[in-house]
Amino acid sequence: MSNRLKFFREQMAAFEGAVDPQRALESGYYVPEPRKSVSELISRRVGLRPSSTHLLLGGIGSGKTTQLLVTRDLINKEIEDVHAYYIDVSLYTDISEISAGVLTAIAGIVISDLMKDSEKELVKKNIALIQKLAYGYSERKVIDPLAGLTSSPKLFEPRVVLERHEGILTSKPGNEQRKLIEAINQLDKVATSEYGEIVLLLDGLDRLDDMQMFSQVVTTDLRDLSSIGIGIVLVGPLRALYSECRDTLEQAVNYFDYQSCFDVENDIDSQKFFESIIRTRASEGFIEEAAIQNLIRCSGGVLRDLINLTQTSIEEAYLADDDTLQQKHIETSIASLGKAKILGLLDLEVEILVNILEEDIFLPRTDEEVKLLATGRILEYRYPEKRYAVHPAILPVLKLVQPNQDVQYDFNDEF
Repeated sequence: MSNRLKFFREQMAAFEGAVDPQRALESGYYVPEPRKSVSELISRRVGLRPSSTHLLLGGIGSGKTTQLLVTRDLINKEIEDVHAYYIDVSLYTDISEISAGVLTAIAGIVISDLMKDSEKELVKKNIALIQKLAYGYSERKVIDPLAGLTSSPKLFEPRVVLERHEGILTSKPGNEQRKLIEAINQLDKVATSEYGEIVLLLDGLDRLDDMQMFSQVVTTDLRDLSSIGIGIVLVGPLRALYSECRDTLEQAVNYFDYQSCFDVENDIDSQKFFESIIRTRASEGFIEEAAIQNLIRCSGGVLRDLINLTQTSIEEAYLADDDTLQQKHIETSIASLGKAKILGLLDLEVEILVNILEEDIFLPRTDEEVKLLATGRILEYRYPEKRYAVHPAILPVLKLVQPNQDVQYDFNDEF
């Protein structure tokens, strides 16, 4: 293997964190945010109210998973009598098919795993029950066709059949839900005595589009788990902020937390933060200074886009047989990202984007407007002031789509 190939592999690997934030944390690539982060706020509130419920919202790629993982580490490091556990819900169930009761079943499985080495009979009994109710079970049943007939000859022998009982994770919750909650309650009491107050950090539900189902899951499962004394931090879809179910959610959740994009255009601290992310991962001198600034600006302050843009630009540099990452490599990556973000948009959605550029006014009300915000075509900033903007990578593509619009940009638009 050549030294150049080895070097570029190392650079590519350093920017894999967008795929697996846990790997980025373990590799020492995490850079603290310039101001008090969501993870700090949540961990401090959990310290004060361990059984409280939190809903963490934010756009795609804004860093919610990273903040959830940092929250876990802060709680477990700084709060002695609280134990936090991170859970990717998608590993247990199909998010698109989730229903009320599923999060409760997952919580039971996680606490069961935490207590799996216990020798206490009550713990073993409850773990077995939770496993059965969550995943379902099969039992042998004797069928006697002549049962109850005392005078008939035995023409048919009894037969044994295998009867399947579906679990909460494989079917809709039924009458077994109360048994599950009681089993978790008993198990949690033992777990709390050994580990401290249990707090579960549930990730993945930001991919759920059905707001009515999301509201039902939150109001049912968070209520049940909170009644047991289990704290919950739940990542949810951005659409929940703008849907009809918001009032219901506000009654079911103690705290709403929001992970916004970073305003790298107007906030010098955010610019330095993004610059630190790149310099922490990339080898010194590998990325030209102008290229670093262009990466930051065209990421729009979206963490995932910054990481992905940098990685695809590294690939461009390698394929071009260049030894450094230059402006021309960034421009190619930005063009690809812009086309990907505008691909599949309806004419009405393109008009909304153009109107924001013309009027500098945006208020998410319609389904189309909320979709553009939730999918990162429109970005929301809350510091130094609240504002909305079209993602910078889309700007040159918009000029091609709407050639009569005076859309300003300052990099090559030849696709």
